[in-house]
Amino acid sequence: MVTIHKTNIEKAYDTARIKAKQIDHPVLLSIVEEVDAVDPLSFYYGGRSFNGERFLWKDRDHTITLVGLGASHIVSTDEMEDRFFTVENEWKRLIEESVVVTGDKWAGTGPLLFGGFSFDPMNDSGKEWEQFSTGSFQLPMFMLTKPGKTNYLTMNVICHPEEDGSLFHEHLLKKEELLANARKTIIPERPRWLGNRDVKPEEWKDSVQSVVSRLQQGEMDKVVLARKCEVSFDKQVSSDFVLDNLWSQQPDSFVFSFEREESCFIGATPERLVKKTGEEILSTCLAGSIARGDTLESDEKLGEALLEDEKNRFEHQLVVESIEDALKPFCNELTIPTSPQLMKLKDIQHLYTPVIGQASEHTSLLNLVEKLHPTPALGGVPRDKALHVIRQEEEMDRGLYAGPIGWMDAYGNGEYAVALRSGLLQRDKAYLYAGCGIVADSEPESEFKETQMKFRPMLRALGGTDHDE
Repeated sequence: MVTIHKTNIEKAYDTARIKAKQIDHPVLLSIVEEVDAVDPLSFYYGGRSFNGERFLWKDRDHTITLVGLGASHIVSTDEMEDRFFTVENEWKRLIEESVVVTGDKWAGTGPLLFGGFSFDPMNDSGKEWEQFSTGSFQLPMFMLTKPGKTNYLTMNVICHPEEDGSLFHEHLLKKEELLANARKTIIPERPRWLGNRDVKPEEWKDSVQSVVSRLQQGEMDKVVLARKCEVSFDKQVSSDFVLDNLWSQQPDSFVFSFEREESCFIGATPERLVKKTGEEILSTCLAGSIARGDTLESDEKLGEALLEDEKNRFEHQLVVESIEDALKPFCNELTIPTSPQLMKLKDIQHLYTPVIGQASEHTSLLNLVEKLHPTPALGGVPRDKALHVIRQEEEMDRGLYAGPIGWMDAYGNGEYAVALRSGLLQRDKAYLYAGCGIVADSEPESEFKETQMKFRPMLRALGGTDHDE
């Protein structure tokens, strides 16, 4: 990677084009500049000419927002065994040959890949997920990065050995057009809600009972079973209005949208898988849940009941131990509190334990993602046996649901969340997914009600009512 500080953009383009000729291979030119304040949602809406190639990411701690428009490059793999390695290698190759124009190496600027990995590449593919691979990533053509109050715009251009420069100048004009569009008021169009239905609810309850029987016989400690809900509309659903709702309704969650052609994977998840800033590692143990109360007193009682509940504490401890085992080989230091605390969200409260580590040298973010996914909060214990049972019992493809979704930049920084409280928008339908941890004393009806509670954030964002929920 060649980093150029504060030079003429035309000269940087010439440098990239000369390099492309020398190696007889396309070269990435990435130009970063600070811009006046831009609203992320307005930038996303104003990029409608890139429908099918947009993404948005807002982290839970309000430290960074990313919006990508257009795809300069797609990194995609359908491999089952080596998908993390394949994506990492392709990303390294692209970065090594790149020319980056920036004032400094700000995290989340310059060359950046956004996307995700499917939950289980070994499972049969579902038709609704055909526009996503086992690993699907996008290098945006234009990207807004907001770390706090600062605004950076990155333009990524793939320079070919024999091009004449006209395409590059079109990109410069498009950049100005997008910034102008972001200053216009755009109200997202809402389709009319026709209804929602649970997909095979009784069969799912039977599966829960089947898994409980196997757990009681000592085959496993825990299995996470998920199910699907289908929502219908009178016309095609745009991610714009759903994102608008998630942004305002779920301020303390990771909010994400990832478009691929006619599909969009979208959601607001509370759970971080792993974050890497320089050498610092941050992960989250999130397992065990209960509803919110109608009053402060009832809410506190429910929270206390969750903290004292043996089933939920056992389920949570399995996740803590798993994450500790996964991170230890990659960290010189690891700090984990001895007891969980409560994470309170709009509809639900969870047991939560933060994990902080100091990464060993040469540890990449995708090394960590590969070792952590899936945690017991999404798969089960032991992992391989639980995944085998999930393939047998769920009878659906989770796709990107419950998989790692997030970003990584050229400097080794990045963050991946666990894609919960999410759904797939596709033409005039939305497919929502929710799951829960099944242990030996689980009851099918109680677990079914828990998934109904977990559907609420997405149903509300899609325009549903309490009656629909």
